[in-house]
Amino acid sequence: MLERLPFWGQVVVMLILAALMVGLGYYVFPNLKDYRAQTQTLRTRYDEMQAQIREGQAIEQKLPEFEREIASLQRKLGDIQQILPTGPETGDLLRWIKNLADQSSLDLKSFGPGAMKPVEFYKEFPIDMNVVGRYHDLGIFLDRVSKYQRIINVDNLRMGTNVGGGEKSIRASFTATTFVYDDTAEKGLEGVP
Repeated sequence: MLERLPFWGQVVVMLILAALMVGLGYYVFPNLKDYRAQTQTLRTRYDEMQAQIREGQAIEQKLPEFEREIASLQRKLGDIQQILPTGPETGDLLRWIKNLADQSSLDLKSFGPGAMKPVEFYKEFPIDMNVVGRYHDLGIFLDRVSKYQRIINVDNLRMGTNVGGGEKSIRASFTATTFVYDDTAEKGLEGVP
């Protein structure tokens, strides 16, 4: 039937059909603009998720590097644990310091282990000492302490003469501080990223 109409009639019929289809579309889909906004929102969310996926893939590529770093840090922690005694080893350390004073020809006048003071992942363990001996013997003692496998700091060193001490001419008091590994601090850090 459309073929019998002249060309301009066919164009008019097609325009009328197109207008009817657009009207029908608006009638059937009255919220077409809302769909467009929803489509834009979904496209934005999709782009954000794609960016997160790319970021996750970049992190995944760095995973072996992170694992190597963790292994390195665990080795360093093992080294620190070798240097820092743990609680049960402190008795051995105290005996070692007392024996070292005896071997260095120092008379140990007082020997007072102090209370442990927590600091980050370790505790300070101060030992107040008073010794009497010769200057050279004190130097030998301090040299041996410095070469011990554990970290021991000697501070607050005060020296004076030992009146009436004969050959033992000096009196010295100082604090020998060693450090004890605090595994409770490490457990507290396990949940920290």
